[in-house]
Amino acid sequence: MRIEALTLAVRPRLPFEAMDLGLKLVQSHWGAVYTAWGVALVPVLCLATAASYLVDASWLWSTLVWWLKPFYDRALVLVLSRAVFGEAIGAGDVARALPGFFRTGLVRGLTWGRLDPSRSFTLPVWQLEGLRGAARRRRSALLRKGGRQRAIWLTTACIHIEVLLMFAGIALFFMVLPEGVGPSFDRSVFSWIETPAGEVLGDLSYLIALSLIEPLYVASGFTLYLNRRTELEGWDIEIAFRLFAARHASAREAA
Repeated sequence: MRIEALTLAVRPRLPFEAMDLGLKLVQSHWGAVYTAWGVALVPVLCLATAASYLVDASWLWSTLVWWLKPFYDRALVLVLSRAVFGEAIGAGDVARALPGFFRTGLVRGLTWGRLDPSRSFTLPVWQLEGLRGAARRRRSALLRKGGRQRAIWLTTACIHIEVLLMFAGIALFFMVLPEGVGPSFDRSVFSWIETPAGEVLGDLSYLIALSLIEPLYVASGFTLYLNRRTELEGWDIEIAFRLFAARHASAREAA
């Protein structure tokens, strides 16, 4: 890794500063982030729609979209890991990279690792560092010693915000309906939500909430990871020494 090429200000940060840096990273590269999000999400939406239709189980759609988060999280990390070095990749690059996600622990991420509350923090180890077996386990354990608790808090906060946004979207729908249209806000509204139209509304609200929160969640976990590596490996000190050496070499040449 060429840490001197990082476009971020490299210094140890407080955990909340590091997470805030993730939000700013999405804000600065929102076009590339949401392009990657769409490339990874659209196939999942098609799969979920076909599966729920074939087995006639409406609950299957939202379950698949939720369960396959680790798949599109990897598309986000791919873009973010290039963005911090000033590199831009397009939809075609992301699409070509999708099959390779199975070599980055995706099967584990969708099975016994799916409910890991620190997954956004450890995902870069699986996807970017190229380690295997015992070396990867040692690396993950080392990073977790100083960052897992913060990553768990990040996951907890994002889950709650995602659920709140989903219900806010449903409530907003009923608020903007003209008076007398749709069910009244009593027991009838809960009965209506169980109808096909209500299920579509719930799924759409969840999809919007997911699309707003998941990129921020992944980016904040990624910057927590970068911050932990800065603490462990002294990236800020290394960059300072390299700059000093470069200035010293320039001064000698000028002399």
